Amino acid sequence: MRKSITLPCTSAARATLRPARVADAQLDHLEHMIRSLSLSGETSAFACLDRAYWKRRLATLGDESDLVTTQRARVLRLFDLLDRHHDDDAPNQAAA
Repeated sequence: MRKSITLPCTSAARATLRPARVADAQLDHLEHMIRSLSLSGETSAFACLDRAYWKRRLATLGDESDLVTTQRARVLRLFDLLDRHHDDDAPNQAAA
């Protein structure tokens, strides 16, 4: 499993982060989109918004929000889902 998302340690840096309750809506959207695209089985679904795009969105959410433990766990699960989807595509790309 990936390392935990690190949050800034200083109280000044923490004060600039968005509250966890604000991150929930964005996390819900990211979770819905990533799960939908990875479960669809369509490689073209990830072509427009590739895995790197979704990883950047997740990383930004972690960097800009004061996520609680359960939210960080959700983000890590989504990173893992993206990695699994990418691993599943690897043999297909090698054959192409």
